[in-house]
Amino acid sequence: MIFQRRVSGMGSALVLLLVVVQLVLIPDAAADSLETAEPSVESRMPRWVTASPSGSPGEETEGFSMVSPLPTPSNLTKTNTSDNITAQLGASVFLPCKTHHSMERQHLPQVSWVRRRDWHILTSGTLTYTKEARFSVHHPEGSTEWTLAIKYVELSDAGTYECQISTGGGIVSHLVHLNVVVPRAVIPGNGEYHVDTGSTISLDCFIEQSPKAPQYIFWYHNSRMINYDKDRSTVHIDTGPRVRSRLTVNNARSSDSGNYTCAAANTDPASITVYITEANKIAAIQPRAVDGANSLSGCMALMTALLFLCHALAAY
Repeated sequence: MIFQRRVSGMGSALVLLLVVVQLVLIPDAAADSLETAEPSVESRMPRWVTASPSGSPGEETEGFSMVSPLPTPSNLTKTNTSDNITAQLGASVFLPCKTHHSMERQHLPQVSWVRRRDWHILTSGTLTYTKEARFSVHHPEGSTEWTLAIKYVELSDAGTYECQISTGGGIVSHLVHLNVVVPRAVIPGNGEYHVDTGSTISLDCFIEQSPKAPQYIFWYHNSRMINYDKDRSTVHIDTGPRVRSRLTVNNARSSDSGNYTCAAANTDPASITVYITEANKIAAIQPRAVDGANSLSGCMALMTALLFLCHALAAY
């Protein structure tokens, strides 16, 4: 009986001990489980893994490590160079980009062209990611050149293009600013050109905003092309910094008057009207004008005298 009481008392003590252990240990276990189920915000952030050019994984190298924190603009993208290129409307243009990296297969960088206006990826590697067939990338095998080609340039193509070169340390960026111009033909003057008979007609036509000289510049006189009229007219083209075509017509005649048009291959035409004046006709017109003025003066004097006479008679 006494033994049973002792066993019962030991059982009660054991139960009490288990209750105390649970109260002490369970909160710590619950906290550990919560920490395991809900990692910290920092541990949930993605980690950026890059290929180190040297050293073992995790080893700190100059400028970056094998495993880096979330990338920032400073360690993700670096703009090294930029170019400005001008293209004329309707022509083709080539935007250059060089990698300057080893071309061994294991070190090949990933090169992409991005249009900054809408952040549209145009090309990646040698593949094109746009429905517009005007865009393509030129990359000769084994070279470091990745040239973006744009055919039939439009005004909307103007803007900034970015060549992104993915390397082990992030992205190296090369920017190209494209400017699109519309060439135009200009003949100096107010639209009229006056010359005497027997003199020389000299007309200049300038092709402005043209990155390169047009394939041809034709001159027309009243819709007839006169570039090859060698009897009295000549055409000289100057392809200097400012393209100029000069038409010269010797010994001007009255039949040379009319409309003269300069039409280039890459511009709208420009026109001017030429007036040929005969010197003897001008001399004949001037005396008649003087005689007319004298006659008018005499008539006015006669009318004044008649009015005075009428007034005198009425008073009498």
